[in-house]
Amino acid sequence: MSTIHIRPATLEDIPAIEVIENSCFTDDRRSSPRALRYSLKSKSQSVWVAVAGRNEIAGAMILYHHSLSIRIFSIGVLSAFRGAGAGQQMMEKALMLARRAGCDAVTLEADEHDRRLTGWYEKFGFQIKKTLRDYHSPGAHAVRMRLNLKKALEGGRVRGRS
Repeated sequence: MSTIHIRPATLEDIPAIEVIENSCFTDDRRSSPRALRYSLKSKSQSVWVAVAGRNEIAGAMILYHHSLSIRIFSIGVLSAFRGAGAGQQMMEKALMLARRAGCDAVTLEADEHDRRLTGWYEKFGFQIKKTLRDYHSPGAHAVRMRLNLKKALEGGRVRGRS
């Protein structure tokens, strides 16, 4: 297994990110090349790539940065690299960025019926907070998931214990 590292994406990475988008997401859930260019230039978004071996892009992640939270818009990993740690490293990068920015939470939306995916997010501590009816399209519901980053101690009390 080759070493994987995460780095900020560049405009030159767009063709490789398009391949990832096409292999991981349905037509209605893909970022277009135009949207990718916008995300790369935006001050409130960031795009990251997981690079394996000899500079092969294995995955991509798009984040939306808000004042108190980061929203994971998408994480996609090429099938040849699934299980190699690219997704985990991108998630760890998102969580590290959120903590460094002093965010209270990281949020995301996932297909309500994709238990493999929501289970993967739950391993990082995300919890389902809300069902979003017809989120992707009529009848295609999603769940909003949230990982709270605030400390357990708040005001000298342990949350849920006093």
